[in-house]
Amino acid sequence: ARADTVCGTLSSDTTWSSDVTLSCQVFVASGATLTINAGVTVYAYPDDGSGIAPALIILPGATIEASGSASAPITFTTGVTQDTATGRGLWGGLIVMGNAPVYQGTQEVEGITGQTYGGNDATESSGTLEYVRVWHGGSVIGENNEINGITLAGVGSGTTVRYCEVAFNLDDGFEMFGGTVNLKYISVLFVGDDAIDTDEGYQGMIQFAYVMIGATGNHGVEMDSKGDESPRSFPQLYSATFVHHLDGSPESVSSDDQFDATLRLREGTGGEFGNIIVTNVPNVGVLQNECGSETRTHTLPSSGAPDYLWFSPQNIIYGATGISAFDNQDSCASGGLSSARIQDPMLTLMPGTADEDTDFIDPRPKSGSPAYSSFDDTPSDSFYTTTQYMGAFDTSLWNSDWSWLADRLPEDDSTPTIPPITGAEVCGDITEDTVWQTTITMVCQVFVQSGVVLTINSGTTIFAESTSIDDSGAPALIILPGATILAQGTATRPITFTTTSDSSTLPARGLWGGLIVMGNAPVYQGTQEVEGIT
Repeated sequence: ARADTVCGTLSSDTTWSSDVTLSCQVFVASGATLTINAGVTVYAYPDDGSGIAPALIILPGATIEASGSASAPITFTTGVTQDTATGRGLWGGLIVMGNAPVYQGTQEVEGITGQTYGGNDATESSGTLEYVRVWHGGSVIGENNEINGITLAGVGSGTTVRYCEVAFNLDDGFEMFGGTVNLKYISVLFVGDDAIDTDEGYQGMIQFAYVMIGATGNHGVEMDSKGDESPRSFPQLYSATFVHHLDGSPESVSSDDQFDATLRLREGTGGEFGNIIVTNVPNVGVLQNECGSETRTHTLPSSGAPDYLWFSPQNIIYGATGISAFDNQDSCASGGLSSARIQDPMLTLMPGTADEDTDFIDPRPKSGSPAYSSFDDTPSDSFYTTTQYMGAFDTSLWNSDWSWLADRLPEDDSTPTIPPITGAEVCGDITEDTVWQTTITMVCQVFVQSGVVLTINSGTTIFAESTSIDDSGAPALIILPGATILAQGTATRPITFTTTSDSSTLPARGLWGGLIVMGNAPVYQGTQEVEGIT
């Protein structure tokens, strides 16, 4: 049962230790701290009966301490129970307002009237959001008046935001209006408008961002400023993976544009964009328009922030045949961005039409991916984790336990009792008991010898190249007589054998060998050879 119903203003320190339902907009007043314990779910409805979307609003000077864990995340979601698996706009959202600098000093938040944010305290702390999930929000309460999943308005750099996710919001995912808050390990899934939106002089750092846009979402980022006004927005985004949809076309009822571009940089924004993968691009990788006097460059300046926009030429942009990597419009046409690596990032399992109904994905780069070459140096600020790869993930998935995608991702790494081959290229004979628990790539014919057991865990994908590195024939898995294979998937986590060929070339046939199991039961003439195996 949902224990408590909450409505109105919290003017003193409050702890939510069990599930609650927001029956109207709830405001945490200046000087008060709201603590939400790990594992708590906060429910809300599309409106409070008077046309206003219930939401949680942390006012300037108030604090939220919401520290979940991977095994017990804090979830904000709709109280509507019918057909909501991928529903959007079914309640308001989470809004945190602070006293950090913003354009014109103070502003009002979209969807909330009578409350302002902004000030002069760039290092202010509004608390902690850790392992927090915000799902199914973004209720539209008027024309151009909707609530984002997580809004951070004038929030200072003393605030901690990490391991947070927005999924199925009708409007934007994360939106930063001014402020200096930093974000790390964030996930945005299938929102109606922009996944990550910055404006009004936002000057913060973001690292490890994973975005899936889907067929009807808008931009992976929309990063704005106010022309040459101060403060100029200067987001510093590193280690991000943006997955669009090869047939994508925006349909958001809340968007202010319908440009078919995966990333949109406009209105004079500065910033730094490095170690980024942009894939499944349907039309345009990066759109720029309404530029100011900021320097737009592919060479990282040693000084001059926030008056430059650097987009690393090592960033990867990949998608449908005939896409434009860059589209520089109007005032951005002169001196616009133009350079990136147009290469397949070789993500382990990522269909070109990856969407909310895709059963299984694995966004990690495969061995040999260009994500492991020509990556950018990580900035020296202590906020950043040093990486030697492009994108949001290396060999582990930081979202596998707590994301909405958890049932669609490979299980997190574990240590089985039998030594595993994990994420490896495999070729030749297997002579001892072996477990395959994550992605495997067969680069030649693989033989499991007599007396040996090969165990393949549920959810594992085994890829195969089209030709063998040793010219032995098409890569295949062969279980020899006397050997055993234990491959027990489930309906929700099947075991898949498939090709390494790029998803844009599929469906196709004959792209690898197959699975062959040989035994000692009676056959014609006593013994035989299998076709294709000598």
